[in-house]
Amino acid sequence: MKSMNRQINKEALTDKAADGIAKGILKSQNGFANYMQSLSKNWKDKQQWIFLYFVCLLFGGLSIVAIVNPFRVKDNNSSIIPKSITVPNSIHQQRNGFAITETEFQQVQEYKAKHPNLQKERPGLFDSLSFIEEVYYSQKK
Repeated sequence: MKSMNRQINKEALTDKAADGIAKGILKSQNGFANYMQSLSKNWKDKQQWIFLYFVCLLFGGLSIVAIVNPFRVKDNNSSIIPKSITVPNSIHQQRNGFAITETEFQQVQEYKAKHPNLQKERPGLFDSLSFIEEVYYSQKK
């Protein structure tokens, strides 16, 4: 029952937030409209038409520039060009590669001894520990 109340409270909170955002947007739109009304109330019809044409040309031009500019600009930024991927050397062939020490190998053995059902319970961890053992034995050769 508590989870149902929490669900209802979350929905009510979301609705309240959306309502507040909508009221804020409407308030700013009405404020801008009132400002423009007070600014242009004494203008003649011809002045209003000229202002309308100016606004349309300004924002229409900016829109065209925003659409055309990404196609026009040729930036040879090397960070965008993918670099070739190199295949790392094998662990056995690396000069300064990591090596499994005797203490790490002993820790793996102790962990496996403490958790005999590790293969069933956590197969991914068991595979990782087996891989560590294989690397340890291969570097002893």
